[in-house]
Amino acid sequence: MKSSIVRYRKRTGATQQDVANMLFTDKSQVCKMEKGDRTMTVSMYEAGFNNVPDPHLLNDMAHEVTAGYTMPTPSNRVYDDHRMSFRFRIQKEIEEFTDMLPQIRLDKHPEFLTQEEKESVTRIASELQDVLFEGQGMLMKLLDDYGIPPKEINQGRDARLKMQRRI
Repeated sequence: MKSSIVRYRKRTGATQQDVANMLFTDKSQVCKMEKGDRTMTVSMYEAGFNNVPDPHLLNDMAHEVTAGYTMPTPSNRVYDDHRMSFRFRIQKEIEEFTDMLPQIRLDKHPEFLTQEEKESVTRIASELQDVLFEGQGMLMKLLDDYGIPPKEINQGRDARLKMQRRI
């Protein structure tokens, strides 16, 4: 856990006290773990898996606790192929999109928009494209990881569309 905690702290700017709070231990224990003088206890792992918001550190903890039966984090900067990474990114993109949404005028006919209003529509379209991109990636990851056949998803959507058309 020594290098995992050190990499996590460098990457996020977290303090030893921040890590200690996540693992329900004290700062001196984190210091000892970073030096390699102490290993994590079962209760620290449990607390970490419940409290750590960082997918990189979670993955590294899983790698350590399973004695290498899981893949280590491939990079300190990017770990894109994890469900939690997708969740974080799509949540961030949705927040950016919803923050920008009130800034655009959809009630005005496009030919009467000012240049500034046209630019805000372009920005919101770009944000929506980011949401769709991350959403598609998350969908594919969930289907793959959980073995959900795409047909199953499509059937549910098709049934909802039929019901909406009837209304």
